Amino acid sequence: MKARNWDRLRVVMGVVVLTGAYLHPSANAGPAPDSYGYDPDARTVRGSSSLLSAPVLAKGAPYRSTLSGSEPVYFRIALDATSHTYVSAVGIPGPGTAPTRTNSLQVKLLDADGNRCDRQGAGFAIGFAQPLAASTSRMIAPAGGATEAKCQRAGTYFVAVSRSRQPAGTAPWGLDLRVDAEPPLKKSRGQAPAARTPRPAAPDGTPTPVEGGAGFAVAARVPEVAASDEITPGQSRFYRVPVDWGQRLTVTAELAGRKKGPYVANGLSVTVYNPARMKVDSASTSYHGRPATADLDALPAVAYENRTDKERTTAAMRFPGWYVVQVTASPELAPTWGRAPLRLTVHLGVKGSARKRPVYAGDPGVFEVPGTRPPAQQTRRPAATETADGGGRKILAIGSITAGALLLVVSAGRVLRARRRTA
Repeated sequence: MKARNWDRLRVVMGVVVLTGAYLHPSANAGPAPDSYGYDPDARTVRGSSSLLSAPVLAKGAPYRSTLSGSEPVYFRIALDATSHTYVSAVGIPGPGTAPTRTNSLQVKLLDADGNRCDRQGAGFAIGFAQPLAASTSRMIAPAGGATEAKCQRAGTYFVAVSRSRQPAGTAPWGLDLRVDAEPPLKKSRGQAPAARTPRPAAPDGTPTPVEGGAGFAVAARVPEVAASDEITPGQSRFYRVPVDWGQRLTVTAELAGRKKGPYVANGLSVTVYNPARMKVDSASTSYHGRPATADLDALPAVAYENRTDKERTTAAMRFPGWYVVQVTASPELAPTWGRAPLRLTVHLGVKGSARKRPVYAGDPGVFEVPGTRPPAQQTRRPAATETADGGGRKILAIGSITAGALLLVVSAGRVLRARRRTA
């Protein structure tokens, strides 16, 4: 074969390698320490400073963006007139962020005329910077319900994301964005209140080693017993557990003891989020070198009727699916105990048997426990939601790369044969 033809073949094979690297980065290339873990399938989108040029966010798709300064950035979404819709934004503070209570993330949902439908926010209540999640919603009023309910029509809506009182000159924040729709029920349900019950005891047993994720989309699944992990000062770890209708979640995180040291308020904190990334509840504990435990009061059982409750925690336990727990170690631990990882144990207990589930009039999306839908109702879902470890996504990605590489090699062979005939 002529040298020129070999050069052409090398170019083609180079394209194959580059294509494969672009479509499926190395599975071993995890996030750097203290960095946030986005969904591997997240598309990068740039928010607009005006409504007219706002980019579109599709339902059920992950996105990543950035947020600079204190002015809002806008995104466009299309809503129907029947589904409840939740728009979540996770703000990832940049270096130099001032962790004050007034420095917070704000998310607003606006109608086509710019009128506000809903607004939610999250701040650094425990005194140090960490990923902040806020979820705003558009709820459909029940038939014959309140006629003054806002934003009920189908059409174009906008999402405004901003950070308040951010000092000038600090680094931009990262943004993790999602839009999820909850379809209406086939049959209406009564509005029975959901009462709390005494907290069940934490599960017993030897903890299973688990490496916590660096973000919501890559949160690690915690086994029914417990998980043992490590966490460094200033780091957030994310864990997830499936909770079905009628089941109750308990959360306990324990930081192991080290040498005695000064008292650090909020040395360890835990925050629970529902599948729409709405905050359910949070707790924190101080640390001074002895074992410290942060746990939550008994959470109510998951029930559709919870959404009408006036208490935020109860209202957030409104649908089944993956519940995410964020565990954060205070950066103030570092001066005494250094940057070496501290031993962490996480108990995520799920109590009770799943009850008969309400029947949705459409695909519930993230609002269901994986594998619980009857076979006759199963629909093809993205690989990322079909498996707990994302293995399906890897197989699909490898298959796509292999098929693409094969087509390129075959094409290269045809070109070389044609050139030999004409040489």
